[in-house]
Amino acid sequence: MDKIFLDSGAHSLYKREVMGKVPIDWSYYESDEFWKYVDEYADFIKKNQSLITVYVNVDVIHNSELTWKVQKYLEDHHKLNPMPVFHTGEDFKWFKKYLDNYDYIGVGGLGQEQVKSQWITTMGDPVFSLVCKSPDYLPTHKLHGFAMTSPSLLTRYPWYSVDSTSWIQFGKYGAVVIPRKKMNKYIYSESPYITFVTSREVKKSSQGHFENFVGMHQDYFYDYFEEKGFIIGSSEFKTVPDDYKLQEKEHWCNKKENLVEVIIEEGLSNSHELRDQLNIQFYMDLEASLPSWPWPWIRKSKVRTLF
Repeated sequence: MDKIFLDSGAHSLYKREVMGKVPIDWSYYESDEFWKYVDEYADFIKKNQSLITVYVNVDVIHNSELTWKVQKYLEDHHKLNPMPVFHTGEDFKWFKKYLDNYDYIGVGGLGQEQVKSQWITTMGDPVFSLVCKSPDYLPTHKLHGFAMTSPSLLTRYPWYSVDSTSWIQFGKYGAVVIPRKKMNKYIYSESPYITFVTSREVKKSSQGHFENFVGMHQDYFYDYFEEKGFIIGSSEFKTVPDDYKLQEKEHWCNKKENLVEVIIEEGLSNSHELRDQLNIQFYMDLEASLPSWPWPWIRKSKVRTLF
């Protein structure tokens, strides 16, 4: 049985309790409610430890001191060994502290606060410059990238593991991820095409819909779908009465407008499950294109000194 990498829900707590407050109010993390959450999380881990391979600290985003406090509480009080987490924008003395005490460390990903070039300069390159500073440039520690979906970042750094939910959103909203190709070889270090394939008109009018690409681009998309074993499929749409009950191979397209999609041939255009499968295949192929971990990393650009 595959074991589980267990996240703590810390990001959801941060969004609910802290995000958007000016000035930031950290008092929630001193409350009984928060520490009850930490205790219940610890109890869950202990009850299910045989199913869990890694579990993450209940980190306090952008507050290194509180994050360390929770880390030590889980270690000392609950006798657990959670993965520590270092966040974007924090003092690198904390990352060096984690390097001195742990061999598997979580690193905050791109998120919504920085563009990719900023993250590379302020987080990615400095982190891996510390981890890959030996003569052979191999990583001395395992790093896990949170919210790490960007193919260019996945191929730039020797991550041990990563996670993200963004790929689910692509399929949910009618899009698929397609690698670029050069010299008859897929290139995963460059930004892929993210194109709508849904049959619904609201997306078909978008410039990003694959039907609005012409010539070689559209042929390339069709060839990629066929190579991976998928078809576009086809649907029809109809307006129905208020009391209409869905039939087989039908689903609501817009319930407020009583619009139903009738699937004529199931495919990427009308099945988010199939879009998810194709997008999973993209990331599996990306992973297969990488060297086996550990692989050496040499800084590609000058890094502003942060530590």
